[in-house]
Amino acid sequence: MILALCLALAANLILAVIGGEAASAASSGMAGHLPAAAPGGQSGASSASGAVEESSRDPLRRGEGLGLPSASTIAATQVKGAQTLINLMLSSAASVDLRSVGDLIIVCRRKVTDNPYDSNLRLKLGTYLYLAGDLEGAAAEMKRAVAIKPEDCLAHTLLARVLDQAQDDSTADIEFKRAIQLKPTESYAHEFLADSLYRRGEISEAIYQYRQATQLRATAASFSGLADALLASRDIGGAVKAARQGVSAEPSSARAHCSLTRALLLAGEFQSALRTARQATLLDPASADSHLAMGRALYASKNVAAACDEFRQAVKIDPLNAQARNDLGYALYGSGDVASAVYELRLALRLNPHLSEARNNLEIAIYGLTGQKRP
Repeated sequence: MILALCLALAANLILAVIGGEAASAASSGMAGHLPAAAPGGQSGASSASGAVEESSRDPLRRGEGLGLPSASTIAATQVKGAQTLINLMLSSAASVDLRSVGDLIIVCRRKVTDNPYDSNLRLKLGTYLYLAGDLEGAAAEMKRAVAIKPEDCLAHTLLARVLDQAQDDSTADIEFKRAIQLKPTESYAHEFLADSLYRRGEISEAIYQYRQATQLRATAASFSGLADALLASRDIGGAVKAARQGVSAEPSSARAHCSLTRALLLAGEFQSALRTARQATLLDPASADSHLAMGRALYASKNVAAACDEFRQAVKIDPLNAQARNDLGYALYGSGDVASAVYELRLALRLNPHLSEARNNLEIAIYGLTGQKRP
């Protein structure tokens, strides 16, 4: 009896509370949020229109205040990320800190394990492996990225670059052409294809692709590549012009100054070349190419001892650089140190058996070592 009475009192109390809340809501105008019937039976359309208008006014529904990136921000981030990977691909092997790259590979592998279908992570991992010298591993990751996003121009371009460095020329060509087909206006696809063609000695085709790249986007790398290709075709005036354009496009680019130095030396402008080479070493003192450019300018200015010092610095920075070994050997021969010249030139040929100038210089040095003149 007492239990039944308690239950009844509790029920009445709950009803009273509910009734009070309902009355409070009605008096405060909460019922005004219900859509009123519009004339002509258009209440549904009016309700939808009102919902859209409220949604457009609501900053949370628009993503404001939540830190959600806009479409333009996402696009800008993607472009920046792509350019970062391109710049890493263009970096010199001698400038890579292998310990840091190793740490990045470990972290990136964990992320790939958690997100195996993220093509961007695959591209990052492939790029880090490329920097570490693992071309096979880099190609494998980039092939997976292409499989995940077959229409990604960047993925095809980076894969082509790795295959080109591995000297898989036919497969690299297929990937380069696919990348350009997907996005003909992407400058780095043309630039990397031009690099590949230049390496293989297809100079006229390389010049065409470099010009395409420079028209799409003026960068020091594309103009420098164009200048080097024009030098190979004996167009010295055109090379000087292209190299100057590279310096104008990116005044802080050591590579552009190195290319201009080479062009000026062949043009016979030794003092201008020396000034340009000094600027290159100031911009990037840790670059073997900068010291090579400085060494050549000094040698052309008859300062052989200082040239040897610059070439030694280049070899110290990049001991596996065949061109640096060749230039050092040539300068040592000019200084009269024939035995050391032969040693450096032999190393140059071991590092790059296809470096014809090292072979010619070695023959001259060997004849000099025996006290004979080359016939």
